[in-house]
Amino acid sequence: MFAVRSVRLGSICAVLSLLAAPAGAQTFAGSDVVAATARELAATIQARRAEFEADPYQLYALVDDILLPHFDMNRGCRGILAQYWAELDSAERNRFVIAFYNYLVAAYGTALLHFNHDTLRVLPFNGDATASPARINSILTMNDGTEVNVDFVMVSTPEGWKVVDVVAEGVSYVKTYRSQFSVDIAIDGLNSVLEWLAEKGAARFPAARP
Repeated sequence: MFAVRSVRLGSICAVLSLLAAPAGAQTFAGSDVVAATARELAATIQARRAEFEADPYQLYALVDDILLPHFDMNRGCRGILAQYWAELDSAERNRFVIAFYNYLVAAYGTALLHFNHDTLRVLPFNGDATASPARINSILTMNDGTEVNVDFVMVSTPEGWKVVDVVAEGVSYVKTYRSQFSVDIAIDGLNSVLEWLAEKGAARFPAARP
């Protein structure tokens, strides 16, 4: 259910996006966020790699602390749910955002351990640095050597620039999840999707260990 390569790639890239420093050229505040996060996250993983390999739950906690603040999960989830978002109250929206985030962390968080600083190259920013949303282009080299064009869509918020979507080889992970979830919601209702996300996301918590 919901398992397609484009989603997996987009979700992994969403996590890895904040590990790479920009390649230079035009100054852009969003790229500065990426670079600062890259330094902190890379240093932490290097220093604690053995710990994270032995206990992925510590890695998931690191994602919460360092990466999550740079993603606008509410806006991303609003794009995923589309018309269904308007039908939910604030508590239901929050429930979906939390369930979806925990699912992403459980499914793709350990991809951070396979990241090499040389594998993600952020291209020079050539857009309007004052416009929001803005798109940062990059090239990601996968473990098998395959190069993937990845765009990170960022928006300006009161807390700074944040990622709202990842487009891998022209495929938006927000649009892909929207297409998948809309079918299941139409057939079985939103609760069925929430239950599935909660089940998968539970794996990120120590209490979920067998």
